[in-house]
Amino acid sequence: MITSLIDFSFIRSLVAHRYSNNGPPCYDPPSLFLLDLFRYVDSHQNMSKFLEILHDKDRGRAYRSYAGISMEHIPSEGTFSNFRICLGGNLYNEIFHVLVDIFHQLEMITFKILAHDGTLYPTWARYKGCTYFSLECHCITVKNVIAKGRNRILYRLNNLSKNNLGSEVRLYDECPSERFPKKDKDGNEIKKPKIELFAFRLDFADGQLSEEQENTAMLFGVKEELDRQRLCIKTLRSNVSAVNPADGSVTIRCPKLPKDTDARIGVRRDPKNPDRKEKIFGYDLILSTSVEIHLRIELPVAVTNIAGNADEGSQLIQNKDQIHNHHHCQVKIDIADSKYDITNNYEYIRGKGSVPIIDYNPRNENLSKQALRNRGYDQKGWPFAPCGLLTRPNGFDQTHQRLTFCCFKQCLKLRHKALQDLQSRYDIAQCPHVHNQTGYTKHMYIKEHPRLINQIPRGSKRYNTLKKMRPASERSNSTMKEDLKILDKPRVLGRPRANILAQMAAIVLLLKRAFSFIVRITNQIRKLYKSNDPAIKEKLKPPFIPKSIRNIIQLE
Repeated sequence: MITSLIDFSFIRSLVAHRYSNNGPPCYDPPSLFLLDLFRYVDSHQNMSKFLEILHDKDRGRAYRSYAGISMEHIPSEGTFSNFRICLGGNLYNEIFHVLVDIFHQLEMITFKILAHDGTLYPTWARYKGCTYFSLECHCITVKNVIAKGRNRILYRLNNLSKNNLGSEVRLYDECPSERFPKKDKDGNEIKKPKIELFAFRLDFADGQLSEEQENTAMLFGVKEELDRQRLCIKTLRSNVSAVNPADGSVTIRCPKLPKDTDARIGVRRDPKNPDRKEKIFGYDLILSTSVEIHLRIELPVAVTNIAGNADEGSQLIQNKDQIHNHHHCQVKIDIADSKYDITNNYEYIRGKGSVPIIDYNPRNENLSKQALRNRGYDQKGWPFAPCGLLTRPNGFDQTHQRLTFCCFKQCLKLRHKALQDLQSRYDIAQCPHVHNQTGYTKHMYIKEHPRLINQIPRGSKRYNTLKKMRPASERSNSTMKEDLKILDKPRVLGRPRANILAQMAAIVLLLKRAFSFIVRITNQIRKLYKSNDPAIKEKLKPPFIPKSIRNIIQLE
């Protein structure tokens, strides 16, 4: 169905500049892309197992036919790997937005309501305990190692009576990295960790020594001493990659350096225990999902991939730039959690004519009752009247970019006991606002509180209704991990490969959801024509959209 309704030949023109005019015959780029797409659509995580199916005469026939590949010219795993790197993450992003534009033209995507969220996924590498590693850790020069090792060996040779023969000898050096912090958050000095350079022990020389044992003894200049006592050096571990005997220095690769130097540690809530936090060594995929409430579908429209410890909140602007650069659209509402509660995000969203619905992050604000009274407004940005009662929203002034709050003379509607409590601390009869139609009035300007004050007042019924749409982005991320299995322990190393995987995950999610919607609606219409079932007719009716939201997104 995917290849029948979408012509993927556009990929040739997008990637043509990546190919040379000279060289041997190559695979058609759409064919390789489609085979890779089919693999993820049918949840084949392992490429080698997918290739086994592809080589099978019967099971692989459909894949070969729709991708335009013959039985005699099935690509290898290396061909797919080279194809992905040849294109790169940017071209995969271009392909993704072409597909998004197709569904935009079909009016399955309107961009009216966007939900933004990120998800951590692991790299195919083990974290080895150092957070501050860098590319310099590949090649670290350590001086005076040979002299230090020689002294340690001679000490043991001179003290064999103390049972030092079989004990392990380790040579260490202090971490030279400048990225390692000198002080912790409390201002206490942090002692730099030690790096193990070389580990060995002295052993009896049984028979002919190996070339490694002879060279090691000659390097430390103790061959004669060892031969005299019929001993040898047995190497246990070594991180040395090069030796310079002239000055006694060595070059090492830090043992705490992981295979993937682009990945970083990210922290999230443990899915099995929400009260605990879980560390993930890998990357963070930030996905923007278009919530189509009139069709009841949620489709991805922008994706960005970053290191696990990077600032996720600042990537919202990059996702929005993708959307506005590739599509002619007007976003009306942007929904996100507190990680995106950044002033720049509010300014960018409002500058594009959209309304931000972002959870507020108090950031160590004093939210006690007395502190709120002293500052004049509560945690939602609603001001207090002079009598101490909380005011209520009374509309947004677009011209002056301010919310108006009024007390609406709530004091006159209080019950007897509550009224007495209020009278004990405030004289209502002397209130200068009690004769006004709406009572006390207070304006709250966005420019004074850009994060707290919103066009749609925080805590209002309409705000809470829109906020309930935020899980759409969480469901999208969960689908890529748990249902499609694309981000569930993927075999990926390095930022370039991770970027490609993130784009591919968004492409597969888009196609799976869009075509599942088409199939579902088509089957329901077919059943309705056959049975004229009122229950099916009710399901095919458009969902009810509150008027307050319909006015914002301007749906017909």
